[in-house]
Amino acid sequence: MEIILFLFTAIFLLLCGYIGVTTRSPVFIIVALTAMIAGIATPLWHLLFGIVYDPSLSYLIGNVVPTITLYGGWVMVLPTLVIFMALRRQFGDYGRLQSWAVIGGMLIYFWVIELLGVETKLWSYDNEVAALGVPFSLFLALLHTFCAAAMLRVLFEYWRQSLSVTLQLVPIWFGLQLLTYALMGAPYFAMSYLSSGMWLTSIGLLCSIGLIGWGFVIIVNGFVSLKSNYGQTARFVVPTDPDEN
Repeated sequence: MEIILFLFTAIFLLLCGYIGVTTRSPVFIIVALTAMIAGIATPLWHLLFGIVYDPSLSYLIGNVVPTITLYGGWVMVLPTLVIFMALRRQFGDYGRLQSWAVIGGMLIYFWVIELLGVETKLWSYDNEVAALGVPFSLFLALLHTFCAAAMLRVLFEYWRQSLSVTLQLVPIWFGLQLLTYALMGAPYFAMSYLSSGMWLTSIGLLCSIGLIGWGFVIIVNGFVSLKSNYGQTARFVVPTDPDEN
């Protein structure tokens, strides 16, 4: 599995490099590499949410950081980069409905990733159901989706910027992960750790889902505002030359 993932990682990075050269933008390779580095911190979030890796995996750091967290980091930004490539050119009459459709597509993608990880025994959950009958895999997919969708919105502000400015995406991605997993997920994992009562865990889950939903609304409004700022009805485009503004 790790060899296959390594090959996919190499292909993905080469593709990002090629797209970066052809579009004259470092966004793609910077985001991909940042996601891979940030993937090393994944075990911390997994510890908070009660996720255990397969002990037979190879590890980078002791028995804490599996190799797949580095090689698989780009998986977290793959939908962001693919959708960004589509949206930066003409994309029909884009609005709120299409924004929610993009978020829905990301949610399905991440839910499938979580289910595949469990099916292939790469990781397992302490609790298959978070609370209120909500699959834990779905809750995680919601967290992943928020992080990826927020990054998608940010990319439009850094498209066609200089390398020095684009490097700001590195701390932004780490900040988004802290916001998503440490803050938005806090009500759920705090209640699940502090109390064995299902009703408190349910309250924590509802609070976390409420924060995620509120975040999605902000992101969608951001996309609509972005379109209005550019004064276009059918495309998200940042001028090739920033001086054109």
